[in-house]
Amino acid sequence: MATVLARYSLLRLHEHFRVPENLPVKVGDMVVLRTKRGTETGQVKSLPQDRKLNPEETIAGEVLRRMTQEDATRQRELKATDNKPVIRTRRKLVQQHKLPMRVIAVERLLVSDKLIVYFESEDRLDFRDLVKDVNRELNTRVELRQVGARDAARLTGDVGVCGQELCCVSYIVDFVPVSMKMAKNQRASLDPNKISGMCGRLKCCLKYEDDLYTELQKNVPLEGQPCKCEGHDCTACNVDILGQKVTVDFGDGKREIRDVKDITFDASWTEKDVRRYQKEVWAKREEERQKRLAAGERRARERTESRERRAKQQSEHPQRRVTDHRKTEGAAQVTAAPEPPPPADAAQLPSVPPPAPADDRPVVSESGRLPPPDDPQPGPES
Repeated sequence: MATVLARYSLLRLHEHFRVPENLPVKVGDMVVLRTKRGTETGQVKSLPQDRKLNPEETIAGEVLRRMTQEDATRQRELKATDNKPVIRTRRKLVQQHKLPMRVIAVERLLVSDKLIVYFESEDRLDFRDLVKDVNRELNTRVELRQVGARDAARLTGDVGVCGQELCCVSYIVDFVPVSMKMAKNQRASLDPNKISGMCGRLKCCLKYEDDLYTELQKNVPLEGQPCKCEGHDCTACNVDILGQKVTVDFGDGKREIRDVKDITFDASWTEKDVRRYQKEVWAKREEERQKRLAAGERRARERTESRERRAKQQSEHPQRRVTDHRKTEGAAQVTAAPEPPPPADAAQLPSVPPPAPADDRPVVSESGRLPPPDDPQPGPES
């Protein structure tokens, strides 16, 4: 019998369903499905084909019919039903039973009085008593289904940091594992607030470009890997995978940005080899540093021993210290010799005449000027 791939449930599950031969369907048709949970609506995502399924693929049910007008009306009524009272009642009972779980959404099937309640919890819980209380409170059959963090984000729906609808809501069918290595390969920030999605897990979009980065990574060296540039030994300290540029360090404090074509390196190196090489370099640097420290400590110890030896000698021979001090003073006096006397035959300078007596001094007027030479000098009689 032919099978089709159909999407159903709030979780947007994609599974294979048997389709009768007399029922023509095409991609995008709304159909009524019989699943393990009951009768519900779904959407066809592939053409009918008779093929052998893979081991991981199973038949989830059967396509009953194409959706009629009555089915569409019933579906709209179920979507318009206010499920908030059910969620509030469910949360109140959860608090009473003190269970670590969070109620997310409620789903109603097309032809059934059963409610499917989705909740999130980190641990497996025994909620049999809770189901009994919920059935008695709501007067209907309730099925509890535990979901993970990614499915919880798909149920609530939201907008990502890119401004678009969450990928898990819009088109992702199966969740692909995302690792921290993908973020490291893309040189993304390792801040959990920047690389985590609304679900608290790593963003699914990190997987989109991982294949491209993995392919381009083969053409560039790893950070910290030794390489050669124009015949000189250097180390790759920064790598631009998309731009195919490498910042190399020549070891003398000089760094340059070079194209990957100008650099030769061993492509067989792995991160383990880089770590081993870095450990060897660090060990060599540490050995040199220890040698410098040991030499400095030896010099300091020699200076300390010399000071202690001099102090010990001074304390044992105080008289020798006084004698040495006197010898030092005598040597200083001998060094400072007196100036030699001038020679006897040196030319004698003329002697300076003594100042004139007070009576022979010229009379100065009150204005401070001397009298004219024709005027007689006043005598003592005048």
